[in-house]
Amino acid sequence: MAIKTLISEEELNLKVKELGEKITDHYKDKTDEIVALCVLKGSINFYSDLVKRIDMNVLYNFIQVSSYSGTNTTGRIKVKSWVEESLEGKHVIIVEDVVDTGNTLKYIIKYLERQNPASIEIASIVVKNVHPHGINVKFPGFDIGDYFIIGYGLDYDEKYRNLPYIGYIE
Repeated sequence: MAIKTLISEEELNLKVKELGEKITDHYKDKTDEIVALCVLKGSINFYSDLVKRIDMNVLYNFIQVSSYSGTNTTGRIKVKSWVEESLEGKHVIIVEDVVDTGNTLKYIIKYLERQNPASIEIASIVVKNVHPHGINVKFPGFDIGDYFIIGYGLDYDEKYRNLPYIGYIE
């Protein structure tokens, strides 16, 4: 199986630094604290790199949901863990690995809105442009076509998450 590089480690580092600066600029006049919500497992590398580049207090939070089995989306959202702390009145940024169909994010946003946060924004290292997902990704990383991507937290049957770049299988 040949893995081709789609986004290099250097490109990822530059983009994450840029996104950290944009997030800091966006929130600096609104608050000195945000809740960064990591969507596990795929977002862990992006999340870890991003929060270090946000120049304000960042409260860490994690949720685990999935809709994939192998290379295919199942269409069903499987929830493994949710936010424990109250988000009422807080500025929340959902840190996502990839926006594809948008179904998982819509589910997460609907759930979070019930807690009355001050705001909900999305940062995603990759946004696929093949589906009209209707998600407003305030802090997008890379816009890509219809690739099944791996690396930088993204997996194929739990493998390849530890690659330092984003690749695809030919």
